[in-house]
Amino acid sequence: MTQDISGSQAHQRHLRRSLTWLRNGRADLALPVLRRLETAHPGDPAIKLTLAAALLRTGDTEPALAAFESVLQAHPAHTSALHGRGLCLHAAGDTPGALDAFRRAVASDPHAWRAWRSIADITPYEDERVHAIEGAADAVRLTCQAEEVPPARLADLATALIEARTPATAVQILAGHPAAQQSDPALLRARARSLYHAGDHAAALTEAARLYRHFTATPHPDASFSPFIPDRATDVLIEIRSLLANAGVESFLIAGTLLGFHRNGGPLPHDRDIDIGVFRTPDGGPDIAGILRTAPGILLPRIARPGDRYFGLMHRGIGVDIFVHDRSGPHLLTGFTHMPGDIQWRFNAFDLRSARYGGQDWTIPSDPGRYLAESYGPGWQSPDTGFASAVSSPALHATSPHVRGYYAVMRAVRALATADTAKAAALIAASPVPLPSDDTQPTD
Repeated sequence: MTQDISGSQAHQRHLRRSLTWLRNGRADLALPVLRRLETAHPGDPAIKLTLAAALLRTGDTEPALAAFESVLQAHPAHTSALHGRGLCLHAAGDTPGALDAFRRAVASDPHAWRAWRSIADITPYEDERVHAIEGAADAVRLTCQAEEVPPARLADLATALIEARTPATAVQILAGHPAAQQSDPALLRARARSLYHAGDHAAALTEAARLYRHFTATPHPDASFSPFIPDRATDVLIEIRSLLANAGVESFLIAGTLLGFHRNGGPLPHDRDIDIGVFRTPDGGPDIAGILRTAPGILLPRIARPGDRYFGLMHRGIGVDIFVHDRSGPHLLTGFTHMPGDIQWRFNAFDLRSARYGGQDWTIPSDPGRYLAESYGPGWQSPDTGFASAVSSPALHATSPHVRGYYAVMRAVRALATADTAKAAALIAASPVPLPSDDTQPTD
């Protein structure tokens, strides 16, 4: 029997329950209740907005757009409705219309940090992108000024400050905010990431170790991790390779992707992303950030900037790592950042050649066997699912052992989240630095 949801208290209770379902990714459960609520209370903008958000989450963009626009007819400057309208228009392929809606949202409310982030995600202009990233950081910081702040919001703040390239501010806020001292996994991860990006690698490892111990004591299986599907990864690899080629950039297979193609004819089944290399040109190019920022369907990570040596993104559910290689005498250097001590690999310089794998031609280093031995050691032909290049590669150069330990622990946490305890144990064992205890005072 359908419950009576017409009373004021009842409809508020059902609306709160629907919002909880939405926050937990269950728009399918929220929709029937929201439709009944809308029938009983057709003029309630909160119900209309929540229904529109649920429709958008399920990919039903046309009725979602109609719901957002019905709110805007009565409230033209409603920030959430403007943001929702922009999301619908972007999903429909109308980027100029979406940008207009997002810009109107932040003009209506400069504290609308989600709308700032949406501008950053789709604007073709780098100056507006950086301005929006900084605007998002400022806006979410204002929402965290109260003493009682949910851990997830403080984690959002840390992420926004890291994306704005002010991680030291994130470290300072998380160290001093009363609500940030909880042993919450989101906060532990935020503190570890902030310290790492601020260059305090030993302290980042100590915080990562706390996160790891939290996961071992209280497992948190995470169903949000998408499985790595080799056939889809190959399709994404072809798409990104074509995107770069159309921009005049030659790319080549590297790291685990080259290992999989050269040894098995395709991506490794246990891999976590695809790895693509490009060479730095004498004029400082290529502008990978610009190519990705203006490509339809690609979301450039907000932390990325022109001139970076690494670009990591998700595309069609597949992780994509693009590494820019710099020539240094007889060597090639590539890595995550230019920060001293960060992950960096050094290889003997190589040219490129074509090779045929899986019925297709690919560009690879001229001597793939030498490259793979430098990357993985002489036993590269034997599978090792617990190996991580950022932790154990013989090619690591001028990399802090604390950084290698940090990546060992953070990837072990990811393995625990997918219930792969064997891989987690192998990663912890590979760390060059013992797991710090809670009372360890980090020193570099």
